[in-house]
Amino acid sequence: MNKWKRMVLAIVSLIVLMSTVGCWNYIEIEDMSIVAGVAIDKGASDGKLLVTAEIVDTKEGSKSSQAGFKMLSLTGETMFDIVRGMISITGKKLFWSHSKAIILSEEIAREGVINIIDWYNRDTETRSDVYIFVSKEKTAQEIINLSSLTESIMAYALAQQMRFENSVSTAPVVEIWDFIDKLEASGEYAIAPLIYIHETNKIKNARVSGAAIFSMDKMIGTISGEETKYMLFANNQIKGGVLAVNDKNGKPAFSLEILSNRTKVKPVWVEGKLQMQINTLTHTGLDEVKVPEEFTNRDSKKVIEKRAGEELRKAILSVIHRVQKDYHADIFGFGELLHEQMPQTWKKIEKDWEKEFSEVEVVVNSEVIIDSSAQTSRSIKIHQKGD
Repeated sequence: MNKWKRMVLAIVSLIVLMSTVGCWNYIEIEDMSIVAGVAIDKGASDGKLLVTAEIVDTKEGSKSSQAGFKMLSLTGETMFDIVRGMISITGKKLFWSHSKAIILSEEIAREGVINIIDWYNRDTETRSDVYIFVSKEKTAQEIINLSSLTESIMAYALAQQMRFENSVSTAPVVEIWDFIDKLEASGEYAIAPLIYIHETNKIKNARVSGAAIFSMDKMIGTISGEETKYMLFANNQIKGGVLAVNDKNGKPAFSLEILSNRTKVKPVWVEGKLQMQINTLTHTGLDEVKVPEEFTNRDSKKVIEKRAGEELRKAILSVIHRVQKDYHADIFGFGELLHEQMPQTWKKIEKDWEKEFSEVEVVVNSEVIIDSSAQTSRSIKIHQKGD
């Protein structure tokens, strides 16, 4: 059975079960529309909010091998107005507890998202485990409309994709509760994964890579997927992925699979100046050798480890310096760490933290350990004629 169909049937079964346990305010399933996800844009003609809801078609989904879905778009002044308007169109109550994705256009994100997030958070039927995205395409609607091409419920496909993003680590995994926490926390800045349409052999799919950076509730810039990986290292949030290591000439030579990582960040005073000291310890497996002559004996592993550690150190420091210079936004949680470990210092600099963050000295030390080299420590060598 198609996995999306199974998901739809599971949702329907849960709702039916809920409606049979004697709840005083239950709603018959035929009287509700299950919202899988929403895309939020600005209307091109009137500048109002444009919301596109992906609605699970329970009737269609139960009859075919594909999960059924419908798209419903409506404009309005506020989210509340739009949601109520959708009810008048469908003739059914919108059921939000199984929604999995909120996709924001960049235009909406740059203008401010607090009204949208606040409405979603206040609705009694919404849940906090919904993923939030910012579209790299012109509109968010383009992303959610991929359902018609992929023949799957896009919001649920995105949720599935984010569950395995840790194995790639080129985008942050952000649920709405975490996004709200960052908006409310002193000294922290919210981020959200960037999503775009990837096309290969005329087949289009949604991909996530990179991160949008928010100051208050407004998007102020982005970092790339590669930069996001090293941001996750600094934040002790890296779970997997690949470290590419160059040879002595600066060309790609080895691929290390990240098995585990531990990052420790410590604020210290050095000669009267605040300094953030970051130490990373990363265990890896050697998965690919592109330059066999550089991997000939046991000592080669030590050389690769040292080179990998130095390249990782530079990459982490590079993304921190870029964010300090371009955005002055503490997406690394340094301020929260100061709040916890140096409360008196934090009280003095909290109001000027944006400036202090952009100038704080950061020192990074990275150690990479190769625990395994797959099946063998010896690289394959091609037999040369005349040998």
